Amino acid sequence: MLWYYVSDRQERLAVPEDQLSALADSGVLRPTTLLWRRGQEAWVSAGELKPELFGAGGGAGELGESGGLVMELARTLRSYAGWVEFSGWLHGVTAVGCVATGTAVGYFAWRRPERLEEWARRVPEVLRPLLEVPWATVGGLAVVALVMFFMAGQLIGGAGRARRAEAQGSREDLCVALRSMGSFFRCTVVSLLLGVLLLAGAVLYHYRPGVRAAAPAAPMPAPVKERVTI
Repeated sequence: MLWYYVSDRQERLAVPEDQLSALADSGVLRPTTLLWRRGQEAWVSAGELKPELFGAGGGAGELGESGGLVMELARTLRSYAGWVEFSGWLHGVTAVGCVATGTAVGYFAWRRPERLEEWARRVPEVLRPLLEVPWATVGGLAVVALVMFFMAGQLIGGAGRARRAEAQGSREDLCVALRSMGSFFRCTVVSLLLGVLLLAGAVLYHYRPGVRAAAPAAPMPAPVKERVTI
């Protein structure tokens, strides 16, 4: 029976079953090395499939008794890697959109302020403060873009690490992938909380006591026409 294993150079090599022990003794085959034979649905670590090859430790080696758990977690995380990576690219596109919008607002605030004033009269009232204080808007968009770029990097990098963790059975890559996902969710929660607080502060400031909308000026009465008979 032929077994296939993934070498350190990521080559898939075939070896007869009776030579697996010699490869394990020489260090070529390690508990983290992925094995496959006809009939298997997926590649599985040697420590999980052939623990007897690695002495009394039963495949303890580099991954120890948690080798099977590491592979299971890596496979589970890998199954969502596509969605995670797609979400990362969406965050990146959003960041680019924030940069483009902030650049446009900054340009018109610097070179064409009268155009911004004209737009401020046309946009809905809820968006009017964004154009009335353009440089604050530019700064806010820059912060949002930085946060979005960071989150995109965490997602895309985490997806790549998850794929590598499954392919190589690497505990280190799996830990990095999980930390990247954790950083993304932590950043998301903090961003949402700050956004809610800023929105609440803006609403309270806008509707603070003592501020009333100016009453529209009364229309001038039409001049009275007098008829004079000569």
